[in-house]
Amino acid sequence: MDKVLIITYYWPPSGGAGVQRWLKFSKYLPDFGLEPVILTVDPQYASYPQQDRGLLEEISPSLEIIKTKSSTGIFSAYKILTGRSEIPYGGFANEDDPGFLRKFSRFIRGNFVLPDARKGWNRYAFRAAQQIISDEKIEKVITTSPPHSTQLTGLKLKKELNIKWIADLRDPWTEIYYSSRMYQTIPARKINRVMEVNVLNSADRVITTCNATRDLFRSKLDSDQSPGKIITVTNGFDPADFKYGEIRPVDFTITYLGTFAGNYNANVLAEALDYCEARNIGEIKLNFIGKTDSTVERLFKDHRNVILNIVPYVEHTRAMEYLARSAALLLVVPSESKHDEMIPGKLFEYLASKRKIIGLGPKESDVADILEKTKGGKMFTKNDSGELGEYLISLKADLNNGIYESAPEGLEEYTRKTLAGKIAGILNSV
Repeated sequence: MDKVLIITYYWPPSGGAGVQRWLKFSKYLPDFGLEPVILTVDPQYASYPQQDRGLLEEISPSLEIIKTKSSTGIFSAYKILTGRSEIPYGGFANEDDPGFLRKFSRFIRGNFVLPDARKGWNRYAFRAAQQIISDEKIEKVITTSPPHSTQLTGLKLKKELNIKWIADLRDPWTEIYYSSRMYQTIPARKINRVMEVNVLNSADRVITTCNATRDLFRSKLDSDQSPGKIITVTNGFDPADFKYGEIRPVDFTITYLGTFAGNYNANVLAEALDYCEARNIGEIKLNFIGKTDSTVERLFKDHRNVILNIVPYVEHTRAMEYLARSAALLLVVPSESKHDEMIPGKLFEYLASKRKIIGLGPKESDVADILEKTKGGKMFTKNDSGELGEYLISLKADLNNGIYESAPEGLEEYTRKTLAGKIAGILNSV
């Protein structure tokens, strides 16, 4: 089998959707005649916002993994400056009620640590990649981000070794939804844009996780570049993760899985719950599983018909059990414009769980299109509280009649194996 080097900062025991993307692709790429070699940071030098040691059990014993050191100065300084021990999420920009010191740390990060705070790994990753490529005669390299600094390692490898390079960008770069909270100056924004455009133009192929990001990146290409080099390969789900047995919802529970940042807007759900309370539909349980901003408690704690349950990050296997015990699943699209739209990775696992999805966000979006195509749920905007309230009432009535499973269509398109086949096709095309 042909070997392909995959350079990724996030790898088990790190948790999160970004880890699972390439963990799962590495599982299925051998089925398409490709042998992945993983280059990542040693966990003792890594800065992970969350950990999931259960994912270590999913790594194939035959998978070759090389780990390196990394410098962690920016995170050490952040901890000293703010007095916080945990690693921040989302570029330091989704913290609860930031005070002066935290705002100052954002300013430093947004203007002097470009493109991101994990750039300290690059020199170690580059040296290791050089050695691996030479020793194992590897001709094709994939870099995956965030952190987008990892793409600069791919850029340097492309320039110095002339390998075939595929850049996988799971999120937008300069238009990421929290960029406006980083207090970037005009020179910093320009530097960031130059790095982004260099990566997009230099890579042989660019992979995105949604069509909105694909179209955004295509608009940044030089005129001599083919727009077709930028391709969408969404996140997905692994059917092996959905073996629930007899687990089912007992009461009307709505679950949100993953990070819920301060700029995520769930006001329409709060208004819809008021609508339900006025119609005496009974008790509704709300689960928020993961890093949750304090706005959630302020938004829902005073609803008399709501039992609010906030649970810190749990391992992936347990998170899937929470989905199985739910009557409906909450999905929030945090985009502030079409340009920064993303498809949350959880969407595909929500669909695979066969529970109705309550989507909050724009109705003209990739997420809304997928929900409509699969018949997996409905999208509601900030002005749809009455419509959402009626939807909740109908879901509660279905549960009372023993109906809680949805029947989404066309899910084979989103299995990890199918998507790994798309990755293999891209690799074979360069």
